[in-house]
Amino acid sequence: MGVTYSSYLRVEELLALQQEPRAHDELLFVVLHQSHELWFKLALHELDEATSLIATDRFPEAETRLRRIVTVMRQLIAQWDVLGTMSPAGYLEFRHVLEGGSGFQSAQFRELEFASGRKDASYLSSPWLSDAELARLQRRLDAPSLADAFHEALARAGVSDVLDVLRAGPSLLTMLAETLLDYDEAVGHWRHRHVLAVERQIGLKPGTGGSSGAAYLRSTLTHRFFPELWEARTRL
Repeated sequence: MGVTYSSYLRVEELLALQQEPRAHDELLFVVLHQSHELWFKLALHELDEATSLIATDRFPEAETRLRRIVTVMRQLIAQWDVLGTMSPAGYLEFRHVLEGGSGFQSAQFRELEFASGRKDASYLSSPWLSDAELARLQRRLDAPSLADAFHEALARAGVSDVLDVLRAGPSLLTMLAETLLDYDEAVGHWRHRHVLAVERQIGLKPGTGGSSGAAYLRSTLTHRFFPELWEARTRL
């Protein structure tokens, strides 16, 4: 018969990744988080391409990739609405099954942070990382990030202060800077919705996996990949 929709997408293997739920809402929880990891994979794919394009001054093409990532993040933000249909009591029916597992441990989200420019080498000592995850994170730590590529592009253009880009008026660099800010803002919105989703389910209780739950997530709300682009607004 040749290639079919199912064989091309490996649908049988994909659907086999969800175990029989032990409580009604567990399938919702698993599907939402597994789909997050798939979208993270696509975002990383596009992020690598955008970084390479900026490194060769192909800014409009890089913006196309970045706009796709922004759209991906909006899709992920919308997924928190689906989680909001789960009641706290429904979550408690299976929360104990998570044991030491937590979204805090998502290696791909850490890759996204590293690849964007926020690198925290201490995360590599986390005991839950597999050898493959550790190797990927080490490569991200060692490789130039999206922020690095942007800073190098500024240097090639003879720009020593990003404020000069904002003051200069429309240009390929200013358009790129605004698209980078769109991306940073989209991730910020995702972080905020994540906090609200957690508070809606467990309030201020500690999270699974040893995290402090919403308190930890709230501490990340000020994280920025391009702080200089935000600070420039104050100085402009």
